[in-house]
Amino acid sequence: MQAIVKAHINELKEFKKQDLPIIIGVEAVRHYNKSFVEEGFTDKTVKKWSNVERRKPESEWYGFSRTNKDRFSQTRTQDKILTGETTELKNSIHYVVKADRVTVGSDKPYAAVHQFGLPAKIFGKKEHIMKARPFIGKSEVLNAAITAKIEREIKRILNL
Repeated sequence: MQAIVKAHINELKEFKKQDLPIIIGVEAVRHYNKSFVEEGFTDKTVKKWSNVERRKPESEWYGFSRTNKDRFSQTRTQDKILTGETTELKNSIHYVVKADRVTVGSDKPYAAVHQFGLPAKIFGKKEHIMKARPFIGKSEVLNAAITAKIEREIKRILNL
């Protein structure tokens, strides 16, 4: 009996060291990527982002496209917010494990501008304040998903 308990303890220690950070990181990245699909951040519920000018027919930015030589694209009038033509910001979300910590973020310099609503320059010239569209943060839904995965793994380890 002692040997079984000791084996379970060792397996739980290994789980904490090896698997737990990966579970946390993968779940966090998955959850934060969902912000781009849902066009809003989910803590307890989805808090939708404010609409963008390129989707408003009355805006001078309606249908604006960086990649189209005419600067207009019908698809841009319906593209997801913060997803744009490249999905670069969404794809930049990653996690890093250091010691007993998992950090999730983006290496894109403009990520904070969108996350917090900071000053930005249009085409590097005219400055305006970007509306905050948070996509990373504390989330009860994320915590519940991580907790459920951890509980399943612990039950599996303990053969429950």
